[in-house]
Amino acid sequence: MSLFLITKDPKLRGSINRQLHLGCFSSNSTEQFKELGRHLETDTHPILLIDENYSERGLVPILETVLSHRFSGPKIFLSGKMGNERGYHFLQDVGFGILKKPFSIDQLIDASIQMGGLCSIINHLTTSQLLRYTENSTSDWHASLLVGNSEPMVKIRNIIRRIGSAFSSVHVNGETGTGKEVVASLLRMESGCPEPYIIVNCSSIPKSLSDTYIFGNERGAYTDAKEARKGFVKCADGGILFLDEIEDLAQDVQGKFLRLLETKLFRPIGSDRTESSQFKLITASNTPLQKLCDDGKLRFDLYNRLNRLVITIPPLRERKEDLPLLIDHYLKSIGEVRRPDAPTMERIRRYDWPGNVRELFKELEQLSVFALQDAHELSYTEILTESVLFSEHES
Repeated sequence: MSLFLITKDPKLRGSINRQLHLGCFSSNSTEQFKELGRHLETDTHPILLIDENYSERGLVPILETVLSHRFSGPKIFLSGKMGNERGYHFLQDVGFGILKKPFSIDQLIDASIQMGGLCSIINHLTTSQLLRYTENSTSDWHASLLVGNSEPMVKIRNIIRRIGSAFSSVHVNGETGTGKEVVASLLRMESGCPEPYIIVNCSSIPKSLSDTYIFGNERGAYTDAKEARKGFVKCADGGILFLDEIEDLAQDVQGKFLRLLETKLFRPIGSDRTESSQFKLITASNTPLQKLCDDGKLRFDLYNRLNRLVITIPPLRERKEDLPLLIDHYLKSIGEVRRPDAPTMERIRRYDWPGNVRELFKELEQLSVFALQDAHELSYTEILTESVLFSEHES
């Protein structure tokens, strides 16, 4: 995992680099705010740290640059002495967390989580780091990733805690945008965070090359096979394989994949050699397994294998009581301090959200970007562009 540090203090830069190196982290830093925009555009650093050792006049352009680039990760202001309450309140109002120097890596991670940045840092943590912080952190990782206090969401988090450590296959079902990959990440954490963690979207695999992508191939196995290729199942050996949109896997490959699940053995394309692979399997689909089987998109034998441990994520229209939490969570994550006004919240509650949480977050970002800058609340009455909430789909 990496972070970006803005400071004029070489001692602080050296101290942080030493701590990060011991924790297998990496960092980049600058004291020139002009370089900041270029780094923010790449968005490869999930955490941004700004040191206090700038004058108010020097700090303003830094803050303006950060806010204008809408950095999505945690933004942390490093303070040597806690005294300027007015200044700290302002920083918190624009989406910054405050961390007192000196600090440990554990304190930095906890501060990032409190800023709603778990989603932006989790995929940058190695297994050892992830295990360390899930064991020692007081934060609720499940609630930070899978937002919502409605009864179905509480049940899902409890189910994940109970079955996550089992090596059995788990299937996650839910409409597009409900958070299936988030659930897969939580299952990985509960499994002890084994590596590698291979994520595959089956819909992106060309049908003609499904065998090769899944099982690999030897050099010369077919016309364009100029070199041997390791398939996803071998890449996942010893870890977790997450197959999203499993229904898009070719039927013949589904049969071979079922045999792999039963025997732990497979044969790369063009090879006379049998290889082995053992992994925890997580699959996902937008449609219930039974309907996929009835429609002929999923083999009956594979359906029986997958239909054992199933987690179903409800669509957003069935858990609208979670809307305030989701709205607050997302707006905080993008540094937006304003919240929707009453008429806008009413529109949000009435809309059915066919794209679920993903669509909600996209709409909130649009609302934040196009709302008038001097407005104290986010309002569709003053938005500068047409919104999905004015569309014919409004319920």
